[in-house]
Amino acid sequence: MPYQKIGFGQCGLVFTKPGSAHVVKIARPYFWDALWEDFLSHLRLFKALSLHSDTQCHIPRVYSYVNKDNTAWWDANTALLPPNSDFPLPSQALITERILPLPKIIRHALIDKFCPAALRESAKANPLNNDCLARMYLGRRRTPNAPPTPNFSLRNFNFCLDQMLELELPVEDYAREMAACLAIIHWHARMDGYDIEFVLGSDAELSYTTNVTESLGMDVKQLEELPKHTDIEVLQRLNFQRRAVRLWVLDFNLCTRFPTDDAFFLEHEEEIIHQLVLAFFENDPYYPLPLMEMNVDRELWSIFRQEYERKAAEILHATEALQHLPRKFLNACVEREQKKLEKGLGHGHRDFKG
Repeated sequence: MPYQKIGFGQCGLVFTKPGSAHVVKIARPYFWDALWEDFLSHLRLFKALSLHSDTQCHIPRVYSYVNKDNTAWWDANTALLPPNSDFPLPSQALITERILPLPKIIRHALIDKFCPAALRESAKANPLNNDCLARMYLGRRRTPNAPPTPNFSLRNFNFCLDQMLELELPVEDYAREMAACLAIIHWHARMDGYDIEFVLGSDAELSYTTNVTESLGMDVKQLEELPKHTDIEVLQRLNFQRRAVRLWVLDFNLCTRFPTDDAFFLEHEEEIIHQLVLAFFENDPYYPLPLMEMNVDRELWSIFRQEYERKAAEILHATEALQHLPRKFLNACVEREQKKLEKGLGHGHRDFKG
């Protein structure tokens, strides 16, 4: 069965076989080194996250890395890949766990809610929309009264905070999960997290491991009041909080990996804090931002900050010399945001990406 393209990034295209639980990211021409960096950073963070069992944010497993000179692998797989004259093969390839798309019933709910009415049926029928991962933009709201996009797509769907609130999603939980993950990235993996992504996607399978009251977020009395023979399975699949739908972190090719010894951090404290702040704001607007006007946004930043500090303190509990750095990073984020606002540049201004 041939591979199908399901996504792309700066350094490569992403392919999978239908029904497969893994993906192959193939490096674009001259991005071979970037894919190797993706592999190394992914491995470092995977190891770090695996040591924090309480962290809800998931990271794909790393399965293999294939050199372009591996003739046995490429002879067996090149013919299965779609031809592309701008993308010569063989190349370098990274094989990781596939983050499965959001379930069909959730994809259709997003289309019904946010797609222009005239495009809804065609959007549901478009097979490209089956590969739906939602980028979780807790730091962005849609422009008020903006006309709906004429090119609606669920592939790499930009899921803004106001949309999550419309659907009554647990945005506070997402803020905590991102904060804990970022603290692990900074203080356990010792990376800056530059250009990483946080997406909502599915696990490899919907396993029956959660009591029905937990998966639905309902108590027994509420269940007793449902109409007779209510399809509980459908309700569970509609519930974004069910364990099958999770927050994932991915894409690490632009991350800086710092030396892991404490002495390096002490010697280069100012440079490291500067780099962490730069990465925080240059990323897409996944994180809640400080100094926002609306109460919900302010509360999300407060939740994010508290959880980041909590997790960082847990990681650095035996490293007294570095324990001031997480708060220094957060304060530097606030100071930067204040300066940009005073210059009229708006919230979350990005110096390099615009």
